[in-house]
Amino acid sequence: MLAEDWLERSQPGYRELAQGERSAVAGFSIIWSVFEAAALSGSGSVRSIGQFIDGNREALVDFAPLQAPLDYFQDRYVEDGAINLRFDHLNFRRNDNRELVEAVLLGRNDDNAEKAKALLIIVYRLRNNLFHGLKWAYEMRDQQANFEHGILVMTNVLDCCRR
Repeated sequence: MLAEDWLERSQPGYRELAQGERSAVAGFSIIWSVFEAAALSGSGSVRSIGQFIDGNREALVDFAPLQAPLDYFQDRYVEDGAINLRFDHLNFRRNDNRELVEAVLLGRNDDNAEKAKALLIIVYRLRNNLFHGLKWAYEMRDQQANFEHGILVMTNVLDCCRR
C-alpha cells in the first residue's frame, strides 16, 4: 500500500489537496531531513540553527537568495507594522527565540545572519507543526506557499554555506 492511497482513503481533507500542495508537503519533509542531517548534525533545534548560522556568517554576506522568502513571510505575518494573529499559529515555544523572528519580520534587525536564523526558525516551527500534527487540524489548507518558501530557505542556506 502506498502512502498516497492510504492518505486519500483515511485522512480527512487529503483527497481535496491539489497536487502542488501534496508535492510541497512531501518536498518540505524530505528537504528538512537533508537540511537537518547536513547543517544540524541530525539534531534540529533553534539552538543548533543558531550555532550553524553563527559558524557560517561569512557565507551569508549576499542575502539575495533569501530575500523572496523573507518578503513572503513578512507579507504573511506582519500587518500595519505589527505582528498579526497568523504569527501566533507558528506555536513558538519558550526557547524558540520569538523575539528575534519578530525583530527581523518587523525590519528592526537587518543583519543577514540574524535574518537567516529567523527564517530558519520559522521553517523549524513549520516543521514542528507539520510533524506533530498541528497542520492537520485544518487539513493542510493554505500551506503550499509556506512549505515552498521553507524549501527555498533551507536549500539556499545549504547552497550558500557549502560554497
